[in-house]
Amino acid sequence: MFIFLFNQTIYNIIMKQLIRKILKEESLKQENLKQTLKQSVKEDGWEFAADLVGGPEVLAKLAFNNDPMKFINLFNDLDVVQSEEKPNWTLFRYKKGHNLMVYDRKSNDVYISYTNIWVVLESHFGLNDFEIQQLTEEWLGEVYNLSGITTQAQAHSRLFGSSWVRSTI
Repeated sequence: MFIFLFNQTIYNIIMKQLIRKILKEESLKQENLKQTLKQSVKEDGWEFAADLVGGPEVLAKLAFNNDPMKFINLFNDLDVVQSEEKPNWTLFRYKKGHNLMVYDRKSNDVYISYTNIWVVLESHFGLNDFEIQQLTEEWLGEVYNLSGITTQAQAHSRLFGSSWVRSTI
């Protein structure tokens, strides 16, 4: 009986260690998946990344836990550069010619990419324009130290591709 209990105890210890190892590996796989999906959103865009996992709802859940602030925090590391063509503009981007935000210091407005940020918050996180404006203004204050600004949706500009569009907020 003693040998049986001893063997059972050893078995239980080994099984617990094995289960912990499996759970840890699965957790790491999940975290790696999240990071890979987030990187894909940054580099390839929301729609491309959503296609990889079966749709935008799945992407929102897997990569961002359906939390719009986690999505917007994806853009915490944008390059901030002075526009060469417009002296009052500060540009926020990952690569030249692909600005995700433009801060017009003269009007104190920040124009946010409609296709890369605004529409994702609207369509896939269910926020309305007012909620998006509140979220982005709070985020810009915390991350980029821009307070007292107004955020606007931006489709494209002639400078970067089409025309500026202000939101109806």
